[in-house]
Amino acid sequence: MNAAIKPYVALGKRELWEHRAFWIVPLVIVAIGTLLTMWGGGMLIYAYYNGYLENAEYAVQMGGINVAYLKITIIGGAVPFNIALVALVSFYLIDTLNADRRDRSILFWRSLPTSDTATVLSKLFTAMFTAPAIVLALFIGFEIIAAIILAIANAAIGVNPFVLFHPWVALVTFTTLAWAFVAQSLWLLPFYGWYLLCSAWAKRNAWSWVILVPVAIIVLEAIMFQTDHFGALIGGHIAGLMDLMVGNDGFTLHSMGDSTMPKAVGHLMSFGSVGRFMLKPEMWIGVAIGAAFTAGAIWLRRNRNEI
Repeated sequence: MNAAIKPYVALGKRELWEHRAFWIVPLVIVAIGTLLTMWGGGMLIYAYYNGYLENAEYAVQMGGINVAYLKITIIGGAVPFNIALVALVSFYLIDTLNADRRDRSILFWRSLPTSDTATVLSKLFTAMFTAPAIVLALFIGFEIIAAIILAIANAAIGVNPFVLFHPWVALVTFTTLAWAFVAQSLWLLPFYGWYLLCSAWAKRNAWSWVILVPVAIIVLEAIMFQTDHFGALIGGHIAGLMDLMVGNDGFTLHSMGDSTMPKAVGHLMSFGSVGRFMLKPEMWIGVAIGAAFTAGAIWLRRNRNEI
């Protein structure tokens, strides 16, 4: 392994060892989702054998709608995992540099042949790429488990157990999700950089700096200029993430006669729509701002003493 890369690998392993919530919380979601899927499969079997489903094949296939719904199901199923991911990453970045100074572990890490730049960048890389990769892997595992459970339930009621299996559609959607996680991390970089900057600056309670400084700017702007440009800028950037989920390239998975559902499915996230999202000027302006905040965090990490 390249000697220049080794310190980053070691630091990355350290972050995963010290912050096990990155895989424990998604595992909890997997467990809950698995139990709910088992309950749903059990209810399907119960409903069939008690006469509540007159035509099980129609109930499952709905004239081929299952193909169109597969993409919706996968993307929708990823939402709770993504909410947990963003929350975990935010808590982690806001606390991480501050905690090193509070418990004086910064002295130990400075005694090692690793720079403050490598330390800060390893934390940012963990938040932007390692944590999403873990969450995505666990989500794919959950989807496979859920598909097996539903296949068993379908077989129990006399339906083809492979009716919901469309490997190519699933593969394309999972690849799109991986691409979307990269885009999301870059889009949120100004927030992540700000979290690191506040974590490196604050002596205690970095959360107060994260929240109160933007609030103070919004209030001062409203008092002095009677405008809300700064608040709208922050809110608009957060809301811009919705463009990741809602594409605009008309990707129709299945024709159903009624054009409403294929059109709705077609306007969901796709590989191409994520690519166009990454070409937005706001993306790279935000990346530049996030990089500036991160550089400030590195400087503070290098020059501020332990608490």
